[in-house]
Amino acid sequence: MNQRTISQLSFFWLVIVLAIGISNAFTVISKPFRKNYVRIINDLGNIKLVFHCKSKDDDLGLRSVKPAAYWEFSFRQNVFASTLFFCNFWYTNFDKITFHAAFVVFKSDFEFVKECGGDYCMWIAKVDGLYKYNLQTKMAVKKYDWQRAVMNDV
Repeated sequence: MNQRTISQLSFFWLVIVLAIGISNAFTVISKPFRKNYVRIINDLGNIKLVFHCKSKDDDLGLRSVKPAAYWEFSFRQNVFASTLFFCNFWYTNFDKITFHAAFVVFKSDFEFVKECGGDYCMWIAKVDGLYKYNLQTKMAVKKYDWQRAVMNDV
């Protein structure tokens, strides 16, 4: 091969590598601009669900959901794709015993979002635990158990 052919071939591969790199960068960068949702569904029977959700930047306040109802919020991921929301959940049963759980309801992580089935993470509170619902598979998987709350938790 002559020098000119080698230069053209090198330039061709450089363009291919740059195109792939830019494509991957836009995939990562574009994600923060898509809207994400978290929905919390109360399936505790005739019991009110109380919760407090927040991220590093946003405190969504103390909220409650009536039986058989839901509440949701939306947000856009930060530019660094490091967005994380966590919630504390409580409910008091008919015997006046309070149960508590605290966990991450959304994080900018491929596997986490995949378990949600997309940009919409749905959590279902049931008496036996908290379930993550996958929109694509239409399946709910139990992720967390309730813990009996200590008065300091409430």
